[in-house]
Amino acid sequence: MEKKTNALGDVLVSPELVLMEIEAGTDQEAIEILARHLFEQGIVKESYIEAVKAREKVFSTGLDFEEMGIAIPHTDSEHVNREAIAIGILKKPVLFCHMGMPEISVKTEMMFMMAIEKPDSQVEFLGKMMEIFQTEGRLRTLKAALTAGEAARLFTSYFDE
Repeated sequence: MEKKTNALGDVLVSPELVLMEIEAGTDQEAIEILARHLFEQGIVKESYIEAVKAREKVFSTGLDFEEMGIAIPHTDSEHVNREAIAIGILKKPVLFCHMGMPEISVKTEMMFMMAIEKPDSQVEFLGKMMEIFQTEGRLRTLKAALTAGEAARLFTSYFDE
């Protein structure tokens, strides 16, 4: 996996960490698929899979933007081997509970799964992603990427602006 220097710092974003056309029926199933992929890539410990699923049940991560709903599942740094962000593009929307308002469901089309070692940088990344995704066209363009390489390149480029 290639590491590039940008506003993401040491956080890896690469084509190997992009899963396209994920088929899942529930938020827990979607999280399991992307978290397991991070584990298989050596980015996280096996404990990350259950930890991120358990955290989602308590602290939901669905966000409803004008263009589409997304989710940003993550968990504690003790489960992380290397900082990275995985991108999961869902074949069909999956319902996630809204961040901060769990009684509201969000039809989620993409997931951005964070594996962050420094807890204070999670807040920074969340803030930057909110800023990025509020710009019209970015989520649609990212979801329309034809390849994992194109999706990784687009996402990374958003942090360079």
